[in-house]
Amino acid sequence: MKTTLPRVALFDVDGTLFDTERLWSEALALIFEELGHPQPVSRLMHLTYGLAWPDAHAALRKAYPELLADFSSSRLGHRLCICFDRLFQLAPPVIESSVALLRRLNAAGVKCAYVSGSPRSTITANLARCGMADLLDASCSVPSDDMPRGKPFPDGYLLALERCGVSAAEAVAFEDSRVGSTAALAAGIERTFVCPPPSAPNQDYPSGAIRVSTWDELFPTL
Repeated sequence: MKTTLPRVALFDVDGTLFDTERLWSEALALIFEELGHPQPVSRLMHLTYGLAWPDAHAALRKAYPELLADFSSSRLGHRLCICFDRLFQLAPPVIESSVALLRRLNAAGVKCAYVSGSPRSTITANLARCGMADLLDASCSVPSDDMPRGKPFPDGYLLALERCGVSAAEAVAFEDSRVGSTAALAAGIERTFVCPPPSAPNQDYPSGAIRVSTWDELFPTL
């Protein structure tokens, strides 16, 4: 697939740079097991896939109102991050084709940043562990800490465009989820590419999202 190079490339993190949507659900499953209420990873993924943590927490509270009655977003989130961090360190699930794309864009002088529903501390630590910290401009990136509203709202992408000092027409977005691609398109980024990992559940992507079978299809001449 031939495309004109953008000024800015905005990457989702979970499910795009790292195959971690499943890992977050596996961490949730460990917590549910500790609470004496085991749940299949597939159900937890269905409830939370692609959502920023506040929205994922709300979905979980709605699905398990009695079990999670005493778990605020911060309390459950703290416990979840501890479990997730252990799992990530055991086997960092890097999506090699997307990281190769990230490296090619960097080499071509394209500014790269992330827009993610995960917290800054988790993203920063995992990028450093995998030798990727220098590939994404932290000052232009938007973690969940900075999003007024999570995906599918466009807030995160709009803020990233503002921080990068570019228009939506000068940017591309790389996503794996329905909610993420909806957010990017709502921010006016017409070149929103979607390539879900094998672990992703079936999703109905919004009209306008450009499906690719592998990230290797993009900018092949770089």
